[in-house]
Amino acid sequence: MTAFSSINYTAAEAAPLREKWGWMVAFGALLALAGFVALGSVVTATVATVMVVGVAMIVSGVVEIVYAIVVRSWKKFFLWALIGLLYFIGGIEVINNPMLAAGFLTLLLGAGLVASGLIRIFLAFQLPKDAPWGFVVFSGVVTLLLGGIILAHWPVSSLWVLGTFLGVDLIFAGSSWMGLGLSLKRANDSRGVGALASESAVVDPPVEGFARGFGRKLFAEFLGTFWLVFGGVGSALISAGFPQFGIGFTGVSLAFGLTVLTGAYAFGPISGGHFNPAVSLGLATAGRFSWKELGPYWIAQLVGATVAAFVLLLIMKGNIDFSLANGFAANGYDEHSPAGYTWQSGFLIETVLTAFFLLVILGVTEGRAPVGFAPISIGLALTLIHLVDIPVTNASVNPARSTSQALFVGGWALEQLWLFWVAPLLGGVIGGLIHRFALADET
Repeated sequence: MTAFSSINYTAAEAAPLREKWGWMVAFGALLALAGFVALGSVVTATVATVMVVGVAMIVSGVVEIVYAIVVRSWKKFFLWALIGLLYFIGGIEVINNPMLAAGFLTLLLGAGLVASGLIRIFLAFQLPKDAPWGFVVFSGVVTLLLGGIILAHWPVSSLWVLGTFLGVDLIFAGSSWMGLGLSLKRANDSRGVGALASESAVVDPPVEGFARGFGRKLFAEFLGTFWLVFGGVGSALISAGFPQFGIGFTGVSLAFGLTVLTGAYAFGPISGGHFNPAVSLGLATAGRFSWKELGPYWIAQLVGATVAAFVLLLIMKGNIDFSLANGFAANGYDEHSPAGYTWQSGFLIETVLTAFFLLVILGVTEGRAPVGFAPISIGLALTLIHLVDIPVTNASVNPARSTSQALFVGGWALEQLWLFWVAPLLGGVIGGLIHRFALADET
């Protein structure tokens, strides 16, 4: 939304734009839906993306060759013709071998992220002391880790990585358009259009940047998500099957609930205590969380979960019987479901449980709810969710938790990860919309 944030509109200029808010929301919803579909069919989406790149290269090559014919200088003619021919041949090769092209593009992506992370970290220490250098370092480390993960799995995960990036990019683009449309609608409702609006009125541009202390929020989300994965998944790996005294499904369910309960009390006053990308998205959909903070929150949650999984992996390697082939408490379906449930069953239960999780969170955190008891209700709700869902998918309702295990298990866990992003995010949106338009306190 940066393109819109630097423009001030007078009432006369903004009225036609505000009248189109519905089209913007619809367009954003279409993009977001396409993103979810892309995440649900990663390989197909990636191949389609590579095909688009190939076609674009062919068109660009033809344009370059035509321009070469137009120019009068023979020296420039050969230069432009050579560039156009290379683009044209490259586009043909991309279409003929999309798998090879996907691997090459993924390699460039991973290398670019690593370089970008290193440069960002270096530049952060060149900033003045009063600048938010800590936030810049944090973002640089995240970028560096992401690029490292991509390169570590290259070229095996090329299609998966590109498909995931396409899906996430479409979802964020769609969310931005929907946010812009809804903000224009609110401006339309509050100020009026045309004759009802003052000619000197302006539409306030979205606020750029983040509030002071935003880094503390991200750090709190990092810690809370770390605590959730370390405590919940750790209980499943270390204590669930311990001979004679193992805590079993019930104990693991209670452990997940306790991590959220304690984490919400400890970190909730700082960041809101989301610890889950689906919760953040559901809260934004319900109008209770800023859309512009959604991306950074997701990154902090993913990093916190991944670091927790890495620490657990180091601990588990101290057990001679440990093997990643046993699943590392990753989420799965079909043969990787604890009770052999299909992906359709997994998708349905993850969506329904996440939607109700959001309804509980939104309900107990409203002003009319008793003060101070929200973390208890939310923790018990997550306990109930795990009691129901562990036999089906090993219980996710949290894309960050699922991603952290899948990154280390690889193989089938990465291939099935799409479900544990699409279903919880869909459930979060459904829960947020139901609360916003049917249950929310009007005051």
